[in-house]
Amino acid sequence: MPRLPEVTPESADPAIAKMLQAQEEAFGHAFNATKMMGHCPEIVRGANGLGAAIDKQGNVEPALRYLLYVRVAQLNGCPF
Repeated sequence: MPRLPEVTPESADPAIAKMLQAQEEAFGHAFNATKMMGHCPEIVRGANGLGAAIDKQGNVEPALRYLLYVRVAQLNGCPF
């Protein structure tokens, strides 16, 4: 059980609530990281911006990118 309560769409900043809803619609659930970092919207926006910038670099072809995500998650013991 986390020390901090997760934000919910009802308790979150409106921008974070939209993000949680979009994740729910796209993936069937909101990401735990968003629910925890949602206490500070600036951090969520920064983390998402960093991820988007890395994706847009184009150093890894798109067909391999998600395989890399899954492999790194496995190496870190994350049930991704």
